[in-house]
Amino acid sequence: MKTFCVIGLGRFGSSVVKNLIEDGHEVVAIDTDTKKIDNFKDIATHVMIADATDERVLKNIEIDKFDGVVVAIGKNMQASILTTMLVVESGAKNVVAKATTDVQVKVLTKVGAGKIIQPEKDAGERVADNLAHPDISDYLDLSADYSFVKMKVKNPKFANLTLNQANLTQDYGVNVAFINKTDGTANIGKHDTVISIGDTLYVVGIKKDIEKFSEII
Repeated sequence: MKTFCVIGLGRFGSSVVKNLIEDGHEVVAIDTDTKKIDNFKDIATHVMIADATDERVLKNIEIDKFDGVVVAIGKNMQASILTTMLVVESGAKNVVAKATTDVQVKVLTKVGAGKIIQPEKDAGERVADNLAHPDISDYLDLSADYSFVKMKVKNPKFANLTLNQANLTQDYGVNVAFINKTDGTANIGKHDTVISIGDTLYVVGIKKDIEKFSEII
């Protein structure tokens, strides 16, 4: 279980909160609108009526302690940019910001947002998956249960093992369909393919198994 902060409870922010909660994570939701906060008091882990452009608010909730922060402020571009800047300057990790225009994307990039979401291109569910599992760079749902993802090898315990020796299917419930090697070569995921640190694995499996494996690999 991880902890996240979502600032702004419009359609986009609300969707992110609901998906993170459904995935079993803790979420602190912040908005200046009392009605929106009331709607989420029984959904989010904690709710706050507060103005996140006030640096004291961010310090009080220890914004840097969260596993990820979403700045989902909608219509007020100035508030969105200022909040994102303050969140980043406060040392927050894994900062995702919502943008509605190309100009806003450029400004949010410059103030340090780690990822910028344009709602017409990305759904709240995908954002929740990326927040909860940042080691997964691409995520494709193949069905209600199965997904296909791309992730990098970081754990030394897998270095120099073949796929057969790593027992990924038996121990973690995932299958490697393809590997991009650090030396520039690529291989279909055969039993004798050797794993190296930095390799990119294309993995197929049940979503929950993949999520657990992403935190190990």
